[in-house]
Amino acid sequence: MKMSYRDKVILTVLVFLITVLIGGMTVIKSSVQKLQSTTVTYKQKKQEEAAVQAKLATKQDLESQIDSAYKECKKLGEFFLPEMKSYQIDQYVSNIFTNNELEVTSVMIDEASAQDIEYYAYELFNIEYELGTAADLNKSRLHGMKGNTEYAFAAAEPEQLIVSEVTVKVKVDEFEKYLVVCDAIADDSKSIVLRQLSKAAGSGDGEGGSDQFVIFFYQLSDIQKPKY
Repeated sequence: MKMSYRDKVILTVLVFLITVLIGGMTVIKSSVQKLQSTTVTYKQKKQEEAAVQAKLATKQDLESQIDSAYKECKKLGEFFLPEMKSYQIDQYVSNIFTNNELEVTSVMIDEASAQDIEYYAYELFNIEYELGTAADLNKSRLHGMKGNTEYAFAAAEPEQLIVSEVTVKVKVDEFEKYLVVCDAIADDSKSIVLRQLSKAAGSGDGEGGSDQFVIFFYQLSDIQKPKY
């Protein structure tokens, strides 16, 4: 069948329109997909922005918590002596003895070292006996004993401190002066501990013997305030 000129024009126009329609649909579909992808990305970014804003909103609260923790650690650290040079330890320990009228003949300071500080707990009145159990009608004593035992055996990793061992030799003419110095060391608000007290062989009250105290100095570096 032979097509007329008019039919050819109509067919050409139809082919053109179909081609344009298909191409347009392809472009539209691609644009829709891109829009959907952009919308998903936009929502994700908005969620991330909201999370960041939430964190920023809590920044002030976090700084307050850090400051509170720092102040608490700082207060606990006040018990320990700061890291000290040998001459500072010499002055510190000598003052304890001279202030209590003991003559110091020598001070020997061992080189400082880092040492593990083990945890410990007191167990008071932790003796079980038949009459004590019978008298404990409300079971309060047994509960207290159980609590002390659990606390004493609680597992904890030891921490480390700088420890200096100081040996002080003194001349003592009265036994009571030993007790005075022992009390002075025990009452000191800082972390010094009397580990040994020994009397020189052959010495005695009034004989001016050279006796020996061994004292441990526990030291901790100054806790620095965090910077934001």
